[in-house]
Amino acid sequence: MTKTETRNDRLQAAHDKLQQAVAEIASGDDWKRMLQVVSKFHRYSFNNHLMIFLQRPDATVVAGFNRWKSLGRFVKKGEKGIAIFAPCKYKTKIEDDNGDEKSVQQIRGFRVVHVFDISQTEGDELPDLEAVRPQLLDGEAPEGIWDALADQAASIGYEVVREQRGKENGYCDFLNKRIAVRPDVSTAQGVKTLIHELGHALLHADGPVRSREVAEVEVESVAYIVCHALGLDSGDYSFPYVARWAEGSTDLVKETAERSIVCAKQILEGLQPETSNDSGMEAKAS
Repeated sequence: MTKTETRNDRLQAAHDKLQQAVAEIASGDDWKRMLQVVSKFHRYSFNNHLMIFLQRPDATVVAGFNRWKSLGRFVKKGEKGIAIFAPCKYKTKIEDDNGDEKSVQQIRGFRVVHVFDISQTEGDELPDLEAVRPQLLDGEAPEGIWDALADQAASIGYEVVREQRGKENGYCDFLNKRIAVRPDVSTAQGVKTLIHELGHALLHADGPVRSREVAEVEVESVAYIVCHALGLDSGDYSFPYVARWAEGSTDLVKETAERSIVCAKQILEGLQPETSNDSGMEAKAS
């Protein structure tokens, strides 16, 4: 077996471990209960998130009156709803290219509706959503890795900065060639996030992938594989993160394996000369 084959086998083994972990999470009772609840919550637009924040900054989980009722919770008497916009949808018939009629939904304006935060309700307890939430990494990253990753980002035209715009741990701005990592996390988490965002720059800058879900599964898989090769265990964050974006689908994780492994290999080979051979990877893991 050649050194290249050995390195590729190790990267594949790391991805296999990730896929197995996602399968274990998806088979658990906590995961199933979490999906049942999350599936009932609407994904609001940015403008509606802003409206919710302006009216109730401490809101965490919001839903309409009937949605809460379906979950066994009821709005407390006297609570004031949070106003948001809901689209007015109408069905209409159009002709396709073949002259056949089909029904489609169109939006004709918006109306104001009201939602309520979980703190404004009472009733059945919801499952512990934290049970499958990514956990920020503690501890130190391998010495010199942050600078090496930043240099690699610079080599493809990206500036790396430490800043946070919202609740995210980092972001990749394709237009302005900028990768940001929040400044208040451990060096281990900072490196993992930097690898995640560098994965976006390498894989997604030239055009959209099939979906946001696919993109996030790809780059967090890259982050896990690279961290694993460097002796940094990111499983507490990467496993639930990938599971959530894949919605428990190990098939999706498997479908993205090839691109994730190729990207991870590219990052590892670009870090330092010693990562391009097996002895170097052994040294990093020690």
